[in-house]
Amino acid sequence: MAVKFTKPELNLREKISELDKPSGIAGRAMLAADTPQEQFDLIGAGRRNLIINGGFDVWQRGTTGSLVGGPDYVSADRWKIYVNTSTTISLTRQSFTTGQTEVPGNPKYYGRFDWLGTATSQFFGFEQLIEGVHHGAGDFLTVSFYARTQYGDDMVLGINQKFGTGGSADTALGNFDLIMETSWKKFVLTIPVPSIRGKTIGDLNCLSCTWFRTGTLNSYLDIANVQIELGKVATPFEQRSYGEELALCQRYYYRIGSGSSSDILGVGGNFGTTTAYFSGTYPVEMRTTPTITVNDPAYFRCHTPNGSSLITTAFGATSENTNKMWFLNFTLPSSQPAGAANLCFTGNNGSGYGIVSMKAEL
Repeated sequence: MAVKFTKPELNLREKISELDKPSGIAGRAMLAADTPQEQFDLIGAGRRNLIINGGFDVWQRGTTGSLVGGPDYVSADRWKIYVNTSTTISLTRQSFTTGQTEVPGNPKYYGRFDWLGTATSQFFGFEQLIEGVHHGAGDFLTVSFYARTQYGDDMVLGINQKFGTGGSADTALGNFDLIMETSWKKFVLTIPVPSIRGKTIGDLNCLSCTWFRTGTLNSYLDIANVQIELGKVATPFEQRSYGEELALCQRYYYRIGSGSSSDILGVGGNFGTTTAYFSGTYPVEMRTTPTITVNDPAYFRCHTPNGSSLITTAFGATSENTNKMWFLNFTLPSSQPAGAANLCFTGNNGSGYGIVSMKAEL
């Protein structure tokens, strides 16, 4: 018995087209990539954001701070503010309303940089210094963020390659006009970056990113989800955990003591009869040997073996192994047994609590 088979016609061109459609443009780009690194670049694998604390989650110094003049770090970690004349400027933490949709990703906080204008035209700056002038050199950087100003007054973003102490002259990547509104608005800028070939790179080299304006108007800048990444594409804001963001910040600034309650500083011992020493390690390796200060020696107490609680009268500090371990010493108001153990804590003497600040900022 003969069996007859029929073979359906196949349009090979249509079949290939159907197989190609699910991949889309992105899929074809992934298939066309020559190396795994090219694929990583396409999907943004790994840590992307060069800005630290771009979500304004970490405020070791406090959730509000102000100064006259500057520049200095006063509140939000890694963000510096300044003004070119004697007027007060501030940086404070603001909270988003739960469930708001103007800034996606459910961020908790944003920063408010407030300038108090006078009759004299002033330059106001809000800045982050990104460690390393090499980032994006010879390629592109993409900057993205959400912002608004109180009266819709416009801002400028200036980005510069700073080659550091003893290095080549700074190179300006440009000043970019930001047309602001009173409601939240997303900004995306793709910026070509000059090569650093032939440049001399010194200490403290970095990229400076400054939001600024000049004028007399009393106004403020609200800013959120700040991201700077390599390449020409703005990807969604990178959500790092609070613990990871805090560790990144503590490379530049570390603080012991809340300033509002009693905190144990550490266990140490008397060196001689009138000096108590205490030591510890930094939670992360700091950028360089930090400058260590206390807000007031009188805000610290040493608890001695005989039960005395002594208010300290003077303070000193050293940092061994440069950026890995610290030593503090306090002068005691009365003679104590040499070599005796001590417990140091930030006690309230009626006017405040102790804070130890360890600063290794750019």
